[in-house]
Formats: sequence, structure tokens, C-alpha cells
Amino acid sequence: MSTAAKPSIAVAIVDTDLHVLARQALLHSMRQMELQGLPFSQVLIYSDKPELWPGLPVIPVPTLRSIAEYNLLITRELAKHLSADHVLVIQYDGFVLNADQFSPHFLHYDYIGAPWPNYEVNEVGNGGFSWRSRRLVHAVAQLDYPDPTEAEDLYICRTMRETLERAGCRFAPKAIASHFSVEFPAVPYPTFGFHGIFHLPMVYREMPDFLLEHLSDRIIKTRSGFLLPGFQAVSPAAAEKLQQRLASLNAAH
Repeated sequence: MSTAAKPSIAVAIVDTDLHVLARQALLHSMRQMELQGLPFSQVLIYSDKPELWPGLPVIPVPTLRSIAEYNLLITRELAKHLSADHVLVIQYDGFVLNADQFSPHFLHYDYIGAPWPNYEVNEVGNGGFSWRSRRLVHAVAQLDYPDPTEAEDLYICRTMRETLERAGCRFAPKAIASHFSVEFPAVPYPTFGFHGIFHLPMVYREMPDFLLEHLSDRIIKTRSGFLLPGFQAVSPAAAEKLQQRLASLNAAH
């Protein structure tokens, strides 16, 4: 008796800033999935420094200078390279946490992302760690994107959701999305993945100095307020180093 082929799953990451942490996120996600017998069939890395991804395939891109450039890349370039049935989009601060929480139910949807707490309808959609079908990726690439300063996940999951649903795309319900990923607020149960820089100290609780060492000066200057509570909880010594580094950066300008 023949059996249907298992749907193929790709992983994609775009990063031209936090290369080491992005690579760590990718390698961790790959290991997690392999341990569950769900290896990625395709790896899509968009980076400006291929030499920092040894042994991995890289699609060279210019250094991204704005969120609009990221939005255009993820909504346009992904469609040119994706051959798998689905793609898991990850970031340095959003990746697989518990691959044993992968559910076959994910395969029934064209888009899944952590729920947003500030919307009552169309609240599923956080793109930093998200599940997208090839059908949705190609449908999005055909859309007019008049204002790429609008976050690509909001554009897909709110602005253009009805248009994509008419094209046959299915967005996961909140219950599925809450099992798939967490952004904010925290949840008292394991999720497949996460997104949000404020989660990183806990995720890296066994290696806080590694995390701190590889955060860019830009992130330290602009996001320390999101990182400090987590560092204080897992490593007071790392929290102090974070504050010292921030003070040094502020003093230099």
C-alpha cells in the first residue's frame, strides 16, 4: 500500500546584523527538528556575510539598512527560492524551542504566528517566528505592497488577510497559534517556538555571556530595557555587564 509523501519543510532566516546569534538560532532549530525526525528539506539564509555561515548555503544580499528593506526581501525574495511545501521563518530572537511540540495540525494552515495581544480580531500573525505555506509565500509576492514601512506580518495578516483568504490561504486560529509560538505575554505551557528579544536571556540562561557578547551595539543601545529584566533573573553578573556596556556606549557619544 502506498503512502503519501511527507510535506517538505524549509527554514529561512534573513540577517545582516547579528550574524552569530542568527546562526546559533538556525543551528539550534535544525538540531531540534532533526531530533524529532523532521529535518528541514531546504535551508534559505539571506546574509551579507556568507563567510560567517561556514558549511551552510547562503543567498548573498546587501546589508539591510531599514525595516522596509527587510519587509521587501521577505515578501519578494522568498518566493523566488522556496521549493518546499512550507517554510519556517526564524530570526535571531525567534526560533524553535521545543520541537517535540510540533503538531501535524500546523500542516493544515498557510500562516501561523504567535497571537498579538492588542487585537480582538485577526490577532494571529507575529512574523518573527512564523509558519508559511508555499501557496501563501507566492500569493504575497504577487500583491502590491505600497508602503513597505508597514510591518510585513501586519500587512499579510491584517491589511491583506481577506484578499489572501479569497485566494485560498488559511490562517491558523488562536488556539493553534498559541501552541505554535509565544511572543507576549508569556504562557505557562511549552510552545513549539518563540519570538521576542525579551525572551533571549531565559533562552540563553545556560550561556548568558555568549548572548551578551554577540549582541550588537545597536541592540544594546536601543533594546537594553527589554533585555535587562531577563538578565537580572538568570544572571545578575551578566545584567551588570549589560549595564556597564550600555554606559560605555552612551559615554562614547
